[in-house]
Amino acid sequence: METKALYIHIPFCDHICSYCDFAKVYYREEFVLQYLERLKEELDTLPHHPMETIYIGGGTPSALSLNQLKMLLNSIDPFVGDGTLEYTIEVNPESATLDKLETMHLHGVNRLSVGVQTFDNTLLKRIERYHTSSIAKEVVRNAKAIGFKHISIDLMYGLPGQTLEDVKEDLQIALSLPINHLSYYSLILEEHTRLYDNYEPLDEETEGIWSDYIVETLSRAGFHRYEVSNYALGNHESYHNKVYWHYENYYGVGIGATGKIDDELISHSRSLTDYLQGKNTIYIEKETLEDTMFNHLMMSLRLEEGLDLDEFKRRYHHAIEEVYKEALSKNLDNHNLVIENNHLKTNHTLDLLNSILLDFLPE
Repeated sequence: METKALYIHIPFCDHICSYCDFAKVYYREEFVLQYLERLKEELDTLPHHPMETIYIGGGTPSALSLNQLKMLLNSIDPFVGDGTLEYTIEVNPESATLDKLETMHLHGVNRLSVGVQTFDNTLLKRIERYHTSSIAKEVVRNAKAIGFKHISIDLMYGLPGQTLEDVKEDLQIALSLPINHLSYYSLILEEHTRLYDNYEPLDEETEGIWSDYIVETLSRAGFHRYEVSNYALGNHESYHNKVYWHYENYYGVGIGATGKIDDELISHSRSLTDYLQGKNTIYIEKETLEDTMFNHLMMSLRLEEGLDLDEFKRRYHHAIEEVYKEALSKNLDNHNLVIENNHLKTNHTLDLLNSILLDFLPE
């Protein structure tokens, strides 16, 4: 399978949010410069041709200084061209200055993913975010004025002390801004995050009520839910993230990054020291056919469109009913799953996906 997607990880942050579990380190200029040099070396090992999708994530890519950002984007330039459909960078509002946004746009970045999380200033302090509601709004409006075609924001619900009224206010503000994509996540914490011991998650019933409200409100505003946590206005779905959900190939570079090439899952360690010293920090896991098929099914069922059954058969030379006869029959009979336009999809039950997938797990 051809590889047409590239993910680049920038681990540096000016501060570490209390809920974050991604590969990240505090910003130090000397480490950043070494990291960017090492990153360029790794990028130089890849085929130099335009990628269909490029995604710079973190960490906080916008934490880089303007000159460091230019170094990074210069290294990525060989992978940008007429065939590049989507080029995304994640930014935090407090570090997404106007000159950085202009530089990103100049290098062909056409999609911005802004980590807002909430527009409530009290809640932002509670989760140790360093921007304010007004700064977040300003970044989105600046991006629109500069000419970014695709603007996405991240929001979270289930934050400590958050109420449904807070969620309603967040949605009202979000829908007043010039965005065309929104990722809305329920807060789930890992044990080693700082917020974990002081966090009481939403009970299942409350989470269901809040989730339904979010889906209905965004739907009325023209945003369709195309994946469990993602909503798009018109055709502004994320091409890059759909690479993951379609279980296609993608390169991953930088510490903590993962990639997938056919049946190989490629992961980098999170050790910045090893990476800077040029040590081999890459681990390759070869998937069995059964695991590959299940992961493809699992990722695609996250999408409203579901799993393309023709594509499944083309890749694995087995029809879906041959591989998952009992599980498929059970979930079609109880209407948890349906087949439409030769796609296997959840029957308006995206929120029940985990329980459905239990039936399909390889033995």
